[in-house]
Amino acid sequence: MKILTCKSIFVCLWFVFVFCLAGQALAVGQVNAFIYHRFGESRYPSTNIEVEAFRQQLTYLREHDYQVFSLEEVVRRLRASENLPEKAAVLTVDDAFTSFAEGGMPIVREFGFPITLFVNTDAVGDHGYLDWEQIKALHEEGVEIGNHTASHAYLVEMAEGEGFDDWRKRIVMDIERAQQEFAGHLGFTPTTIAYPYGEYADEVVEIVKQLGFKAALAQQSGVIHSTSDLYALPRFPMGGPYATLKEFADKLLMKPLAVIGEEPYSPILQENPPKLLLQIDVTDVDMRRVNCFVQGENSCRVEVVTGQEGWYRVQADLPLSSSRRNKYTLTVPGKKGGWHWYSHLWVNAKSPALKNRRNNGQEMSAASPQADVGEAIQSVGANQ
Repeated sequence: MKILTCKSIFVCLWFVFVFCLAGQALAVGQVNAFIYHRFGESRYPSTNIEVEAFRQQLTYLREHDYQVFSLEEVVRRLRASENLPEKAAVLTVDDAFTSFAEGGMPIVREFGFPITLFVNTDAVGDHGYLDWEQIKALHEEGVEIGNHTASHAYLVEMAEGEGFDDWRKRIVMDIERAQQEFAGHLGFTPTTIAYPYGEYADEVVEIVKQLGFKAALAQQSGVIHSTSDLYALPRFPMGGPYATLKEFADKLLMKPLAVIGEEPYSPILQENPPKLLLQIDVTDVDMRRVNCFVQGENSCRVEVVTGQEGWYRVQADLPLSSSRRNKYTLTVPGKKGGWHWYSHLWVNAKSPALKNRRNNGQEMSAASPQADVGEAIQSVGANQ
């Protein structure tokens, strides 16, 4: 048997470097995360799920052998570049309404699944919201607690007459005030945060990072996987017409569409219809059959950026509707079956706080396609 030896310290270090890269590249799997708000509160149809439907969903997870992970464990694995399972789910609840304790938690308790509750602390104890005694009891029972800010304000908005520096100070104080409440009432501070209304921007992400959070969750739909942005993790909403067993089962079957570059990163709407450039790992998908969806009476197109391998331009045919939030959603059939999913949020903010620009934490490189790609485009997919 021939034994390989390192000829120099440089060669040894090179082998270690290559091995580490290979280990990261081998990280596979996915987690389909879901967001809930209210349980059995039919007078709030857009954010409610009926209790029996919630029970059916958890039954489905158990009967179909899905692993239900805590959010903390998923974040740990993502940060360590460890594998995720092929069939896994994460359950999260925003706003800490009393209906979670009354309608949702008894079912969670019955199944023994982990779940994360994001609390906006200014509302604690108000009518319809859990109080600190209830939240502490839930945490002692195993419910993971996350930060949902203190005021539950639109984080991307500057107040009237407010400058960027004042806006930043206000947002920092809002999030830190919530952390102080958690420390005082629960004895710890959360390491994850959920953006109110799912709204974020470059500037908000930078604040969250600087405050030491390990991950942040938004509300655009999609599947968590090894290349997911830790500070804009997607979740499938389970409220209103989507809060059914069928919709839940369909979303569990979705696979991630691996987007490894996007411009703009920020969801803040600056042109309408907005132009989105995506660098997509096409290894497992057939981009010739991509579908593009946009809310409202509208349609969108996906086009290849010629001369820029793996880059695509996505744009709606008409300006987005006047509602505050919209999305571009791509679904692509996999080469080995199934469907892959990706959504990009758009926020029509009245007075957005805009300063920095980034592409997944990096400036756009010289090799990245620019916005003025002009006619160097070829249409692909079904929505042309």
